[in-house]
Amino acid sequence: MNSPKSRSRRHVVDALFTLALFCVFAAASLIVVFIGANVYGSTVSRMDTSFEVNTTLMFVSTNIRQHDSVGAIRIDELEGQPALVLELHLIGRVFETWIYHHEGALMELFIDTENPHALNLASGQSLIDVYRFGVEMAGDGLIAIYAESADGLSGRKLIGLRSGAESRNN
Repeated sequence: MNSPKSRSRRHVVDALFTLALFCVFAAASLIVVFIGANVYGSTVSRMDTSFEVNTTLMFVSTNIRQHDSVGAIRIDELEGQPALVLELHLIGRVFETWIYHHEGALMELFIDTENPHALNLASGQSLIDVYRFGVEMAGDGLIAIYAESADGLSGRKLIGLRSGAESRNN
């Protein structure tokens, strides 16, 4: 039969086994939590980077679509930086929106062409942080826009103008 000593040992072994099983479960749970936190952190970082690039491309392409009329869109330079210039006729006057890159941000500057003294890189309003931005005419009626984040994620979009190749490239 089982002596009281052997029953006591059995209870100790059972308790140690249960404790060891609990420790293994707790360690596995902590590992899963740490891995999940790491995956979540990298996903959020990637989404932020993707947001910068995609938002830049969508903002510029939407502005091009809104101003798509004959002669209203051109590529120009502002202090050596390529800039997208969108022309707008309101109440008998001509206004221009300049979209360009300056000091790590996409910038927008709205000016009255009769009073262009505010036309310099620093005068624009910062819209979104983006490491690189470029815009160029890519052929008859096509504008190519490019954006890159500081993490190296980049995107390029080719936009066909409904107004055709009539837009200007200075």
